[in-house]
Amino acid sequence: MEVAKLPDRPKVGIVGCGIISQLLLDGAALAGTNICAVCDADEKRAVDAAYRFGADVCTDFDAMLARPEIDAVIIALPNYMHYDAARRALDAGKHIFCEKPLTTSVRDSLDLARRAGDSGKVFQVGYMKRFNPAFAAGVRSLQDIGPVTGALFRLTVNGDPILEGPGIEAQSWHSDIRKSGGGFLVHSGSHLLDLMMFYFGAPESVYGSLSRDVNGNEYANNYLFKMPGGVFVTLQMCITRAQGFSYAGGIWEEKVEINGLNGRFFAEDADWKGLIPSRAFLHLSDGDGPKALFTYWESQWAEELKAFEEGMSRGKCLGSSAVDGYRVDYILDQLKKLEDSPGLIEFNYEL
Repeated sequence: MEVAKLPDRPKVGIVGCGIISQLLLDGAALAGTNICAVCDADEKRAVDAAYRFGADVCTDFDAMLARPEIDAVIIALPNYMHYDAARRALDAGKHIFCEKPLTTSVRDSLDLARRAGDSGKVFQVGYMKRFNPAFAAGVRSLQDIGPVTGALFRLTVNGDPILEGPGIEAQSWHSDIRKSGGGFLVHSGSHLLDLMMFYFGAPESVYGSLSRDVNGNEYANNYLFKMPGGVFVTLQMCITRAQGFSYAGGIWEEKVEINGLNGRFFAEDADWKGLIPSRAFLHLSDGDGPKALFTYWESQWAEELKAFEEGMSRGKCLGSSAVDGYRVDYILDQLKKLEDSPGLIEFNYEL
């Protein structure tokens, strides 16, 4: 499907044509994003991605950044390339949508967050779970069920052998800890941390543990976070050999449960890509039983790009900001200190 260019909307370039960029481009097509340039070192991949949008093809990122008509850049490169690409895009005066994690280094993430704040440009990090219809419904339900008495964020994934991380042969950058920044905790846990902050703000402290297998992959993560206002949130991530355990009979199960004095919210997702419709239920104190909040599918990728474009028009980030991205990376760095030894860590953010 070829997407018509819309000259009255921001012109957007994208760099990187891997797996994530394909999902983002699917979302861009649904959102009507004006993709006008596609850049990748592999020209064939760039041509294939650009065709559906009638976009120009680039193999040189700096040449794309030098084009004055491009208002914004989507960075869909491997994790270890985020910092350099985002810094160059900020220097070129572009709005930025950067895939998560912000960078593979807390120091680099802090630097980018500061640069983004000084730039006056919108900088959004690609934590799309905020735009999943089920998880987004929970934020709107907090006032109805509150005050909150406790919350659980849990991800269970089938993996044998373990899915990703430094212990497996580095067939791609995902499995090279130097390029990815980590394994299961970084790739998947970062989403849960951002979602937790979306609900409750940045955590103040954590008590928990992290366990690795013999290959160095984080297969069991158990944490209790103290949030602003005294709310406690449990975050669990584990890998299992069980199969067919999600509501869709799959091997991915992501759940959010928020309990409050006046009700309970529950949401679940069975596919990290968001292609299987997620579910959400609200159970209030009126005795009418659980209410299904929606029965439709909505692209989390399209919704985050819509928010990016609206944010550009309003001059503010409407998704996960660069500061949010830095805080997620900071928390991840602290959690890694809990390996095989439960303990308490107080957080001290610089932003």
